[in-house]
Amino acid sequence: MKSLLSAFGAATILASSMAMAADYPSKNIEFIVPWSAGGGADTAVRAMQPSLEKALGATIVVRNLSGGGGAVGFSRAVASKPDGYTMTVPTNAVFTLEGLGNVAFTKDDFDYIARVLVEPYVLAVRKNDAWQNLDSLSSDLKASGKPLRIGASGVGSSSHIVALMLGEALGLNVEFIPFDGGSAAVSSAMGGHIDGVVLNPSEVISAVNGGRLTAIVTTGEERSGALPDTPTMEESGHDFELSQWRGIAAPKGLDPAIEQQWVEAIKKMVDDPQFRKTAQSIGTDVSPLYGDELDQFVERTSKPLIEEARAIRQ
Repeated sequence: MKSLLSAFGAATILASSMAMAADYPSKNIEFIVPWSAGGGADTAVRAMQPSLEKALGATIVVRNLSGGGGAVGFSRAVASKPDGYTMTVPTNAVFTLEGLGNVAFTKDDFDYIARVLVEPYVLAVRKNDAWQNLDSLSSDLKASGKPLRIGASGVGSSSHIVALMLGEALGLNVEFIPFDGGSAAVSSAMGGHIDGVVLNPSEVISAVNGGRLTAIVTTGEERSGALPDTPTMEESGHDFELSQWRGIAAPKGLDPAIEQQWVEAIKKMVDDPQFRKTAQSIGTDVSPLYGDELDQFVERTSKPLIEEARAIRQ
């Protein structure tokens, strides 16, 4: 009798889950971006929004919750009900925040649905005749003994950790100045208030193309399509390679049937020529991953960032 009741209970739960998934989505979907408007994550989500809305048949409301290098927005996301109506944009910041130990969540508190976009980090500096390339920048700073004053998105963000890692790799003293988002950091660099930024190409490309900032070096395995004239760290003689990624995640516990609806919607988005054109225009590469491949990617890339952040905390 007990096994019969258990089987009945399991069947009831399954039927309820299938019914909920069949009715999904029945209202607006909130998409939490843990940084201010205009930054790389915000730009990426707004690039995805039109195609996703069409594929899902629902309205996506983008909500910018900045603060703590992503801590505020991610904390709100993981505390939400895992019903598919609150989503967020996972990045390397999930890992660095965990390593720094200043958040209650870990990378395992998310259900990762897809990796969508990938791009390197870039060191871009204010216009300075003495800083035309990496060699001249390094030589000038080492001769003067001055620190490289770098801005990025908040304390604990991946840009923060990468800025410090770049300083170590280049033998430079980096002084980090946090901002609420990438756009604020870029504005400060263009105004000469800081020396430069460590962000993603999508966040600096307008300033670089407009002659307001100089892209010195990128961290990808290959040169960025958005900044083809900027060498990589590897090309510059430094054993350093690390890229940013942006995707879609939900609070842990998302119904598998709803997750599959998102996967199918994302695949339609990836095949949408307009989305690909938009992604290219903002300087990102479309590089989707799902399922086991995505899980393996998260495990592989999270470890070094978590460890580096822990080392900095200590």
